[in-house]
Amino acid sequence: MQWESKEEEHAREAEAAWQAYLRQQRSRRGWAQYLRCRPMSQLCKSDDGNWVVMPASALDRLQSVGAGYPMLFRVQNAATLAASHCGVLEFGCEEGFVHVPAHAMARPGLEEGDLVLMTSTSLPKATSIKLRPHTTDFLGAKDQKELLEHNLKNYSTVTVGDTITVAEGEKRYLLDVVEAKPADAVSTLDTDCEVDFATPLDYVQPPVAPAPVKVAAAPCQDCGERRFVGVGIRMDGKPVEQTPPPAPTPAVGSSGKGKSASENVLRFFGGRSVAVPPRGAKSAKKVDGDEDKDAKRFAGQKYTL
Repeated sequence: MQWESKEEEHAREAEAAWQAYLRQQRSRRGWAQYLRCRPMSQLCKSDDGNWVVMPASALDRLQSVGAGYPMLFRVQNAATLAASHCGVLEFGCEEGFVHVPAHAMARPGLEEGDLVLMTSTSLPKATSIKLRPHTTDFLGAKDQKELLEHNLKNYSTVTVGDTITVAEGEKRYLLDVVEAKPADAVSTLDTDCEVDFATPLDYVQPPVAPAPVKVAAAPCQDCGERRFVGVGIRMDGKPVEQTPPPAPTPAVGSSGKGKSASENVLRFFGGRSVAVPPRGAKSAKKVDGDEDKDAKRFAGQKYTL
């Protein structure tokens, strides 16, 4: 079964770790020791960062094998084999125990009294790390660069998968280490390091506004004939006088039949009306002589206005 294969694989890894510990002890190269885990709060020291307190006997052993400075350690849960890294704050706690800050205990899944394998190691200096804030509140911090520089002093190392704590007054921000260069575990002591940020865990992308739908206007059936067909309303409430539609203009060249007599009359203000003969009408008077010249050119009467 699948759970049996995982259990067997874990047992093989645990056995390999134990054999590596025995070989290291026989070779007298480096330093490794099993200790019982205790929280840093029992020593009334800060729980921020990943600096640990170890027994004095560990210092004697480290000096005998020529361990260099800064002293860095690999912290491995003996039961789960989960591991992280840390630095040493001081040597002076009770023999057989190591005091670890609460946040540093969380990464390997350690609890008080668990057996932990401490192994001396060396790590490359960090050149770049990428952090993912747990909340978007961190993006509103005043000076993120100065804030990180101040808080990273509490960390001697960072390991991919660790969670670091950044304090700003009473506020506490949690950031996951998602990437580190040039290795997954690096030292942050005396180094210039570039820091990048990933999208916060609680970030929710705003919904995309739908594109406006263009509605085509319905073609007007009689726009060429009637453009404004509404009813006029006056502001004073009085009825609106409807203007009668203008009479159609007669076509050019149409005949004069059906016209009233007043259409052939010119009216002068202050004078008399003068009847204008219709077009084509000839004068009834004739003058002696040629019949083609019987019509006088100016046969009208003279009037003074």
